[in-house]
Amino acid sequence: MARVRFKPSKLTLFIGLFLFGCVLLLLPQNATSKLNFAFIDIFGFFLNMSSSAAYYYQPPSTSPDFVPRHEYNRLWVVFSNLQAELFEQKKQIEDLGKVRLTEPDPSTGIVLAKVVNRKDNQFIINCGSNSGLKTGQYVLGDNAVIGVVEQASEDISSVRLITSSTCKIPIKISAPQINTYFNGTMQGDDKNGAIIVNIPQKYKIKAGFNVYAAEKAGFLQSPRIIGRISKCVIGEANPVIWDIAVEPVYNLNSITDVAVIVINLTAGG
Repeated sequence: MARVRFKPSKLTLFIGLFLFGCVLLLLPQNATSKLNFAFIDIFGFFLNMSSSAAYYYQPPSTSPDFVPRHEYNRLWVVFSNLQAELFEQKKQIEDLGKVRLTEPDPSTGIVLAKVVNRKDNQFIINCGSNSGLKTGQYVLGDNAVIGVVEQASEDISSVRLITSSTCKIPIKISAPQINTYFNGTMQGDDKNGAIIVNIPQKYKIKAGFNVYAAEKAGFLQSPRIIGRISKCVIGEANPVIWDIAVEPVYNLNSITDVAVIVINLTAGG
């Protein structure tokens, strides 16, 4: 007896596949996901054979300088990282050289750091006691005094900015007409500037005079610029003294790199 072969028509095949697709569409997602992963587990090896072979296969070469593609990519990544590190080191050396030109004393060291966080009138920098930092050291932003080290842990420090009312430092006011300095104390106004307190009116001071951080044993060997006097008027609360406002040289919000002055007390005897 001849064997009858089942040969479905195109319409029957289309309807069958259509109904099968509808069933798959109506199945829950977790069921279809299991079916998908089962297919990948069964046929994944065969599906990945061609891509894996294409990645690892390298055309034969007789050149002694030939490097496989994946090894070339690895070496290129290493080279690019070293290039970026070299650029950063060169930039730090240039910045350090600029600061050093204005600090000739051999006992003065400079530690460069980056601002990693900002709070109200405070910077957090990425250097600490391991780099020689300690409380009270002066912090520079582009060679101008912008604050002092408030607290230093091993790898990180907080800097109290000159705009903080808790930052009080001795200062000198330059009076170029009479070629002298007036001494005083400056503290922040908790805004964007600072004030100089208790300066008698007998000192002839005007807006525009420069204000310097005064030298301080163990912390600062010579005066460093802080800013300029933006206002000098008769005291509102006490008419025998000046009300003096100071504007910092730089907008402190734009500072991203700082230098900390570290005095080496053992240098030079």
